[in-house]
Amino acid sequence: MFVASVSLPESLARRPRARTRPLPAMSAPALVACWLVAGIAALAFVPALRGGPMLGATLPFWLVVAPAIDLAWLLRAPLAAALRGAWTSRRATAMRRQAKRACFAQSAPRFDRSSRK
Repeated sequence: MFVASVSLPESLARRPRARTRPLPAMSAPALVACWLVAGIAALAFVPALRGGPMLGATLPFWLVVAPAIDLAWLLRAPLAAALRGAWTSRRATAMRRQAKRACFAQSAPRFDRSSRK
């Protein structure tokens, strides 16, 4: 068997490599949001993707509904915190209003000298 040594000329072996930084990885919610936006755009501009008697609604589901569900699942904790914050602030505001009304609605008791014995 003939074995040839494989060697590179020095000009190729010591060629400086261009330093490139790798692209940052996209997070899962960002990817799913891109999928959702692309699906909405596809359904808006390509009428054939909207489904028909033969296709049904499978493409609109996979282009819009599925990524919306995925996005809601991935962001469930921040969405719950935002809803909780909105609910508590609205409730606190209503309670403050109610307390103000209660203060003005009550009046000091009046005593008549005639009713005293």
